Amino acid sequence: MVGGKNKYMINGHTAQEQAVANMLQSVQLSINNPHFLIMQGKITQVLNMHPPEILAMIEEAAGTRMFEERKDKAQKTMSKKDKKIEEISAILTEEITPKLDKLRHEKQAYLEYQKVEIELDRLRRLVVAYDYTKCE
Repeated sequence: MVGGKNKYMINGHTAQEQAVANMLQSVQLSINNPHFLIMQGKITQVLNMHPPEILAMIEEAAGTRMFEERKDKAQKTMSKKDKKIEEISAILTEEITPKLDKLRHEKQAYLEYQKVEIELDRLRRLVVAYDYTKCE
């Protein structure tokens, strides 16, 4: 910084801010990331950081922090979904399966009842036919 203005240099030659930004973008460095360059006044602050803070700064500078946050969010979502699956499984086991078994049993009893009704109807017709032929 000279005279209240930032001074930019490339290979020892004075350059405009836009030229420096273009050069950095050409090698895919984001100038919007606050940690990709350590400004002159921040060196002492960085040297006094604890290892977790340095790791966080490096992750952010490398662009991996964003993916870690997405990963954490996805894991939380998966955890919520797993809990929901467990709840549904419990409901299925405790409530729905017994009711379904009961309904299957009732269905079987009804089918047996229908068979008996059909046989009873057949036998009644047989009796009516016998009585008719007996009367003639």
